Amino acid sequence: MNILVVYPYIPYPLDRGTYQRTFHLLKGLSEHHTVDFIALSESGKRTESRSVFEEFCREVSLVPFTHPSWEKLLPARLFRTLPSTIQHWKSEELAGTIRKQLKRHKYDAVHVCDIVLAQYFLKEHRDIQLIVDRSRVDLQFQLQQTQISISSFKNKLLAFENIAKLWWYEKRVARRTHRQIVCGPDDAVFIRNHIKRNASTTVIPNGVDIDYFYPDPSKGRDESPTIMFCGAMDYTPNSDAIHWYFNTIHQRIQKTIPKLKVFIVGRGGGPSIEKYGKLPGVTVTGSVQDVRPYYRRSWLQIVPLRIGGGTRLKIVESLSIGTPVVSTTIGAQGLDLVHGENILLADSDTEFSQCVIDALSSSLLRKRLLEKGIKEAEKRFSWSFISRKLITAYNPGNDASCERVSLLELPFDRISMKGALVRISEMVEARTPCQIATANVDFVLQSRRDSELKKSIEQAKLVLCDGAPLVWLSRWLQKSLPERVAGSDLAPHLLELAERKGWSIYFLGGSREVLRDAIGNVRERYPRLSIAGFHSPPHAPLEEMDHEGIVRRIKKTKPDLLLVSLGCPKQEKWLARHLEKTEVPVGIGLGATVDFLAGHMKRAPLWMRQSGLEWVFRLAQEPRRLVHRYAADFSFFFSAVVETLFKKPDHI
Repeated sequence: MNILVVYPYIPYPLDRGTYQRTFHLLKGLSEHHTVDFIALSESGKRTESRSVFEEFCREVSLVPFTHPSWEKLLPARLFRTLPSTIQHWKSEELAGTIRKQLKRHKYDAVHVCDIVLAQYFLKEHRDIQLIVDRSRVDLQFQLQQTQISISSFKNKLLAFENIAKLWWYEKRVARRTHRQIVCGPDDAVFIRNHIKRNASTTVIPNGVDIDYFYPDPSKGRDESPTIMFCGAMDYTPNSDAIHWYFNTIHQRIQKTIPKLKVFIVGRGGGPSIEKYGKLPGVTVTGSVQDVRPYYRRSWLQIVPLRIGGGTRLKIVESLSIGTPVVSTTIGAQGLDLVHGENILLADSDTEFSQCVIDALSSSLLRKRLLEKGIKEAEKRFSWSFISRKLITAYNPGNDASCERVSLLELPFDRISMKGALVRISEMVEARTPCQIATANVDFVLQSRRDSELKKSIEQAKLVLCDGAPLVWLSRWLQKSLPERVAGSDLAPHLLELAERKGWSIYFLGGSREVLRDAIGNVRERYPRLSIAGFHSPPHAPLEEMDHEGIVRRIKKTKPDLLLVSLGCPKQEKWLARHLEKTEVPVGIGLGATVDFLAGHMKRAPLWMRQSGLEWVFRLAQEPRRLVHRYAADFSFFFSAVVETLFKKPDHI
């Protein structure tokens, strides 16, 4: 692919956390695609880095940019629709450079860093795919910043004026973009909950250069208990974290550990940060050439962040180099780290101070956090691993970030089997519980009279179309779904993928005999597959099932995939109610698929499946059970299609 990449800064030298992410992702992208690079040169600086980018980019354009002064509410910004935080990055020279570049070359996509640059593609260049890589979700960030660190009425008024406009701007960007790349699943959830429900998002967390940030036992820790905080102090979340720490936490720790030493490492901040250097045992270093000596000297790194969005490079650097971390939950969001295993998490000042005291007082606790943190960094946070996720997202044959369309009042994701497997892989890696539904005509019929079922499907992270009539209808209505993605076809692909990736599977549902035979066949066909467990609950209405016991069984085994065969609507409702409690990354309702795996039912020949006649084959196998259901489904489908024809297009 030919990709035009546009950044609001030159991310080199790598002296800011954001620069490390954007530089390594750009370099990784260029290894598989042809990349042209445009960047703003703030105040004409960093232009000497051009040669660094010319090594892996075809063309490099650096556009001079001077930050304008921030506008006052009256008269400049009040009557302008564009938020001031976006208007601030408006540059006619950049707009002209983009136009010239798009005339010179034909591009498959434009990749911009952060939504401040999306403004150049909202009215112009709408014929090209737009991908936005976000170091944070601006709306989320500004809401948190306003609540926590802005106190004066005037500043709050200015903030809320900007937030109101930013909300509309975020919606425009979400409608325009082909894909938004975010740092963590929390960011993706925020976008879908507050900006655009069916927004296409791909989670690509921050990473670390494990060859640079490596543990070096020859560099001993300081003799006195030592903690550090690393980050640019001219960045509001970092400065707020330092103020919160010294105002509410530091003295609590010092009372128990009087010889405590603290390093504050990072540029900027001014007098409000420098004043802490006058406290006993506290050193404010300012900007440093190499942060690694401070990591290696410190017993712990603290991350007392209260304003979130994105993931923290300081944490993955610390894990990689072998310095244990104590963080707030929001500080470690998106990293899927486990309290007490590879990190300590606390959100109140008392809990945070106690975690620091516990870690400084226990060498065994620090050793466990250190060892498991290094393993986690090597496994999941190397830039080579992170870059591969971006390449996967850019695969021209990959529709993993898909558009959601509405058919007969139910949502369906416009996605192929291949794309579905990629999306599921992303969900497993993100470790945030996601429900997947495989919906057919019967689902649509039942959802009309069962509001809970309808809601569970609407809230599912992925809705696959398991019905040929629905695929045909989508094409007729020009909402073309690429293909039928049947649960019975998905299951073998998933099992093969799980075996290859080392995921563990838990099977829930089906009779004991069916489940026993299914497990036997699966073990024979996929000998290296890890089966975490299986359970056939006694047949009972949903409300009478032992939900706590089932959740307890599943949670104990810590599977990566939960395959549920309780039938519709029971399985969809169970997943909607209980999946989050199980802490399983992906739960899928697969209905009668367990019967196919057990060999108790046969699949239709391939030609019948491809021509949409599998129902005939199934009806021949189970006439008594299916004849009434299929008759009702066909009657409903015909009447629903007729009804659809008389509705306005917006309601189809």
